[in-house]
Amino acid sequence: MSDPQQPGETPVSPLLLKQAREAAGLHVAALAAALKVPVRKLEDLEAGRYDQLPDMTFARALASSACRHLRIDPAPVLAQLPAAARPALGLPGTALNAPFQGSADPVPFNPAGWLSRPAVLSAIALLLGALVIVFLPRPDEPATAWGEPAGNASSTTPANAVQPGVAEPVGVTTAPAEPVATAPSPTVAPAEPVPSSPAPVQPAAMSPAATPPVAETPATPSVPAAASVLAVAARGETWIEVTTPAGETVVRRLLTAGESMEVNRAPPYNVVIGRADVARVTLRGQAFDLPPPSPNGVARFEVK
Repeated sequence: MSDPQQPGETPVSPLLLKQAREAAGLHVAALAAALKVPVRKLEDLEAGRYDQLPDMTFARALASSACRHLRIDPAPVLAQLPAAARPALGLPGTALNAPFQGSADPVPFNPAGWLSRPAVLSAIALLLGALVIVFLPRPDEPATAWGEPAGNASSTTPANAVQPGVAEPVGVTTAPAEPVATAPSPTVAPAEPVPSSPAPVQPAAMSPAATPPVAETPATPSVPAAASVLAVAARGETWIEVTTPAGETVVRRLLTAGESMEVNRAPPYNVVIGRADVARVTLRGQAFDLPPPSPNGVARFEVK
């Protein structure tokens, strides 16, 4: 696009720009390459063909860049170019300083129109459906009379259900009640020998014949259990290892406080006890004094 020329105004070519370029010995193509613009644009500027350029602002900027590259003052060159037209910001009626036209009065709030919206109607329908589901009686619940608490109705129902069941056995037991009433005459006869029954009971309790068998039962001597060969009781955490002279492991176990163990295998075998100070050893039922332990608290002895 190009700026329209004023009536009677003749375009003037910037002769100073062309003369400065030729004096510097630069070809128009070399200067265009240095300014990174097409050669055709620079030729149109030097020839005064401003209508071939986008606008006068572009032409003046291109001339200024060429002057800076040629190291000359751009003021005389720009003086040969037409002045750039000032852009209009808008028509007088639509300019920035135009008076602001306020909008019309706000529409008053209409509850009926607000409630008629589909979203509001859907929300109200969902709320009503939830209330109906919550407050309607369920089919599995018995209906109660108005004003009567539910607890009374529930308590009355089981009572009425139990009464028919109780009435039936009462009617059934009335028939055998008659023989029970006639039975007192035979029951009085066996009641008379009741006082005489303690007489045979007392001699049975005082008879000495029954006591000898009871006294004879503890006379049988009980066989004592065989004592273990080796027993170890721990007062703290310790360990024990029992091996045969051939190197076979008889037992290897960790004992905590309060635990004990026994070895019933026939000797000989070697015994190693860790932390001998918290172990109590019994050999064939007799307390056994452990040999002095090593610096790390391990005692070793042999059972023969």
